[in-house]
Amino acid sequence: MSQVDSESTGGDKGTKTELVTGMASWWGGFSSSPRGRLISLFTVAVVLLMIPRLIASSYWIRVLDQAGLYIMMALGLNVIVGYAGLMNLGYASFFAIGAYLWAVLASPQHDIHLPFLLIFPLAGLLSGVVAYILAIPALKLKGDYLALVTLGFAESIRILANNASFTNAAAGIINIDHPSLGVFAVASVREYYYVVLVLCAIEILVMRRLENSRIGMAWMAIREDELAAESMGLNTRSLKLLACFIGAIPAGLAGVLFSGMQTFISPVSFKFLESITILSMVVVGGRGNAWGVVMGAFLLTVLPEPLRGTSLDTARILLYGVLLVVMAIFRPEGIWPRRYGGAKREGGQTDVCDTTELS
Repeated sequence: MSQVDSESTGGDKGTKTELVTGMASWWGGFSSSPRGRLISLFTVAVVLLMIPRLIASSYWIRVLDQAGLYIMMALGLNVIVGYAGLMNLGYASFFAIGAYLWAVLASPQHDIHLPFLLIFPLAGLLSGVVAYILAIPALKLKGDYLALVTLGFAESIRILANNASFTNAAAGIINIDHPSLGVFAVASVREYYYVVLVLCAIEILVMRRLENSRIGMAWMAIREDELAAESMGLNTRSLKLLACFIGAIPAGLAGVLFSGMQTFISPVSFKFLESITILSMVVVGGRGNAWGVVMGAFLLTVLPEPLRGTSLDTARILLYGVLLVVMAIFRPEGIWPRRYGGAKREGGQTDVCDTTELS
């Protein structure tokens, strides 16, 4: 009798195991198929488009707007830190360049009101050019010394904004124009949500294509072993300069949107803490993986928000430090790292020399 029960129990377990395995196999095949990816993408797009209608609070819509801006900047910093392996502690300086460019050229401060469609790409280009010029002498340094140069540059930009007359010094600039897309003016937090959502979607698409391109693979080769990359014929200096240029562009674009959304900016918005916050998003999410960076930026923007305005408000800053320490000890690759694997040979063996992405 006990033998029959044992066999019956074993049969049930085997059936459950086969069911779970079959479901996992089905989901893996579904998600990897073009149709499955299209359905998943369509579902996510519908949910994201419906969020402003589902959330009545304008405050939380603004938080999502901020999360979108952080996603844009974190994806840009991921090019520099995650792909090319360059340490940058002054990324907020490029954010400030875009914000002040729009504030100066589209506000009553100097009685200039240039169109958004002109300033927006110009801000991204200017940020990229400044990053490129800064990188020319800075790339001669490595490690901590490179990080100190970027930190010093960011503080220089903040001090300049805090003292220059064209930025209205520490008082900041008020009554900044909202962006205008032809006849469509972006003014409410819900309108900003859709603009930021579209820009994030475009940037994710571009970064994913860049991540899997030959340039992206070359950046990662430099990150892992620059000497070996040079011996393979890669022009490491040019590739690192390109990473700095491309990585700074999203920060300038995000700065324009931030300036227009707030209608007021001051040097307080571009402290060293902003650079650390963006860097934390990249490290916690997963360096080198665009989707991981998106997750890290979203989580580190939304999760600490309930602490704002409470007695534990300062714990928001502590949270970033604790997360960095925990991730460095237990999961240095991040929550959602970029996965590599080898091509399977006959007999089930794996070629570990193949770095084709399997994710």
